[in-house]
Amino acid sequence: MQLERRPPSAAQTSKVEPLPTPDRLDSWKEIAAYLNRSERTVRRWEDKEELPVHRLQHDKRGSVYAYTRELDAWRVSRRVVVEATADEPPSRRIRPAWWVAGILAIVVIVIAIGAGMRVRAANTEFAERGTTNDEAWQAFQRARFGDNAGRVQIETGIRYYREAVELDPKFARAWGGLATAHMALTWFGERPPSDTMREARREAEEARRLDSSLSIGWRVLGFVSHYLDWDHQQAERNFRRAIELNPRDAVAQSWYGDFLADMRRVDEARVQYTRSLEVNARWLEPAILSANLHTFMGQPTHAILEQRRTLESEPNYGLGVHYLGRSYLASGDWAMAIASLRKSNELIGSVPFTLGDLGYALGVGGQREEAVRLRDELIGRRTKGYYPAFPIAQIELGLGNTDAALTWLESAVDERHTGFYMPSVEPIWNAVRGTPRFRALMAKMRLPS
Repeated sequence: MQLERRPPSAAQTSKVEPLPTPDRLDSWKEIAAYLNRSERTVRRWEDKEELPVHRLQHDKRGSVYAYTRELDAWRVSRRVVVEATADEPPSRRIRPAWWVAGILAIVVIVIAIGAGMRVRAANTEFAERGTTNDEAWQAFQRARFGDNAGRVQIETGIRYYREAVELDPKFARAWGGLATAHMALTWFGERPPSDTMREARREAEEARRLDSSLSIGWRVLGFVSHYLDWDHQQAERNFRRAIELNPRDAVAQSWYGDFLADMRRVDEARVQYTRSLEVNARWLEPAILSANLHTFMGQPTHAILEQRRTLESEPNYGLGVHYLGRSYLASGDWAMAIASLRKSNELIGSVPFTLGDLGYALGVGGQREEAVRLRDELIGRRTKGYYPAFPIAQIELGLGNTDAALTWLESAVDERHTGFYMPSVEPIWNAVRGTPRFRALMAKMRLPS
């Protein structure tokens, strides 16, 4: 599950894209053209209005440069000044009538050309960004979170995405980002999926209504159909449509891989993760999730090798450390599993799926007292408000309490919250996979058992 990308922060999430580097303008001429004013005007703004211009030398005659991001922020903060300021007026010397008429004709032509250029520039800006509202664009940029985002980053992203769509209700990309953030909150927050997924569906449908050519709305609807509705055929149609619209959408490729893994179509899932990496080789998530497929197929040693290789470039990538711990669990190396899962729990921020996996590892790894304390703490949270049932089910399973584990898993299924991967493919459920109760749950969710 992924959202739009930024450099790693203190915690983690799934599915998103890198921020662009601000453009640099290297002369008064370029700065003036960017602000649509004369060089004389922008020089005056630097002197009187604190226009953010930098110099390569310490004297005032040195070469200048500016960043478009800083100019955009200044233009927003000085909107009144910018709108009220015109360039220097033309000379008022009296000229012969024919000459004046010629000048007026030239002025009319220039104005027409300038208006056409402004219209074309606005159209180009809209095509590239999806909005011509600078404030909405800045809010959208602030909203985007990266590979290592956790609950705080996702909730902050939701706040800024909402600001963006309030400033420009027709900003389809911002609606798609808001839908993605609400979907991610299902795993990284403590809100019922009936809330987060339904909000994600409404926002994705709005993004699709505004611009049906954007892949982001379709890929979110794919996840909602899969997790909330258990309509896996519709989910697959949505994922395929997203990829058809944008074959370069690495997030859609990876999310489709997650879906295929849940459906136990492991070879097809590996193809999708590989395609995602071909589009964005620096995105760590599909590399980690592709390695998980070895664990699902009973080959955790292969998964460990691939995950450790991926983590060499970013040792504190929370989701990668987490699934490395899961692979150690499948290999029977309890000590390494517990150490990795403790670390990932700290990196990601003690969210339900990290606590559930850690509690399971403590139970099977012989640290039962700590596992029991964690289970009781999570049960206590449910008495004060919503808290997912599925991590409690995992801990009970690790403690060997299979009947209790299945009871909690039944509650988790009713809540539509059974973890990042569904029980159909999760190895920890192998111990109860053949029981009638588990098979009944898989049938209820329309998943292969």
